[in-house]
Amino acid sequence: MLEKFVCVRVVQANSLDLAAFQFDFGLTWAVLFMNADRTIYGRYGSRSALAKPNDVTDAGFRKAALAALELHRAYPANKASLRGKTGPAPRVKIPQDYPTLARFPAKVDPKAGELNNATCMHCHDVPAAQIAVHRAAREPIPVELLWPYPMPDALGLTMDPEERATVRRVAPGSAAGKAGFKEGDDLLRLEGQPIVSIADLQWILHGATDGSTLSAVVQRGGREETLSMVLPAGWRRSGDTSWRQATWEFFRPDLQAAPLSEEERRKLTLAPDAIALRIDRLGTPLELAGFRTGDLIVAVGDRRTGIGSLSQILEHVGRNTRPGEKLAVVVLRDGKEVRLELPLP
Repeated sequence: MLEKFVCVRVVQANSLDLAAFQFDFGLTWAVLFMNADRTIYGRYGSRSALAKPNDVTDAGFRKAALAALELHRAYPANKASLRGKTGPAPRVKIPQDYPTLARFPAKVDPKAGELNNATCMHCHDVPAAQIAVHRAAREPIPVELLWPYPMPDALGLTMDPEERATVRRVAPGSAAGKAGFKEGDDLLRLEGQPIVSIADLQWILHGATDGSTLSAVVQRGGREETLSMVLPAGWRRSGDTSWRQATWEFFRPDLQAAPLSEEERRKLTLAPDAIALRIDRLGTPLELAGFRTGDLIVAVGDRRTGIGSLSQILEHVGRNTRPGEKLAVVVLRDGKEVRLELPLP
């Protein structure tokens, strides 16, 4: 099947054309299906958390590639439906135009060695550079940089990674459930764009905003059905962004923290929306600041509610702090509250 493609492997981001290559730069591996004129047929490659190897599969990739071939056979008659697969003009033309990446040469120096080659720009350096622009300006980091390429699970739509775009499960009461999605639906188009993979869904969701309505076409029982899905406020915040290396630009304490169960909350008489994250692992920065494994985080900054995950702590830091400040955190230790401060980069 791959013999029907001209396969090109790009192994570094040096001088990458950011107008042509727009994808989730936080991934270890990603695919763009392109026409020779740079029209994008689709994308492949997803990750919902740090240790999620099954988010990509051989079967899912093969079906995405076959779907791209179908689009290619119909090209250019279908060109209008593919316009949305190329995003707006990027802030800069190539990564080196970002101040923090200007040190990289136009090309990788092969004489510098293969392991940790200092001249080789990694893809995850690009979103880190985008975040650095906002940190340098001492302004809040945009939500789309803090929660990029959200999985459709954030809307209650769990897809089957073994298929092109087949619904495996719909969460009751979710945005997807209210829109009328059902288990087994094959998602053909979203916002008019033909879908070849879960990554295509993420591409559309990446550019979507709270309160907007997305139009979907699904195949169900041999018939096409049109659905409308409204994106509620804060819909991105249920995902996991803590695995993304770009967040190291403003928060790198080597922290793992998990929310308490409902039963544990009841024992401590904590309200359902109260912050309650148990520290499972911490690194040197936290230890030096006085944190301990087993501490229960109950306040972040001036917030005691509305933060239910490590990813949401990252959001709070990115939106509400500035470089060089100290993040105030209150932990519950041995039944007593302890106020600590964590220096931020």
